[in-house]
Amino acid sequence: MKLILLVVVVAVAAFYGYPMVNEDTTSECDALERIAVRVIPGAPGQPAQSLDAMAGQFLGQLLQGASKGQLMQVAVRNQFPNLPVGAACALLYWKALVDPEAYRKEPLGQWP
Repeated sequence: MKLILLVVVVAVAAFYGYPMVNEDTTSECDALERIAVRVIPGAPGQPAQSLDAMAGQFLGQLLQGASKGQLMQVAVRNQFPNLPVGAACALLYWKALVDPEAYRKEPLGQWP
């Protein structure tokens, strides 16, 4: 029983903690903003150094410096009103990390 409880605690800690540690942030929504800045501008079929990609990354960095997760918090709260904001941001972070192509198509996509 203790082993099962330990596994569950470690899984929950990794689910919430990895995005913050990996992105060097203090909240899940700030980590989600940082990965979105990296993932979204690199759309398929678009050269890595195209003008659109560079402009998107510049604006994303500008936004990231001013926001610190608040913009993503509001967007996630509006999209998923029945989920805690931290849990929704962590879910979307993992979606962007595991399947960046699907995240590009629908950044605040629907969950079943």
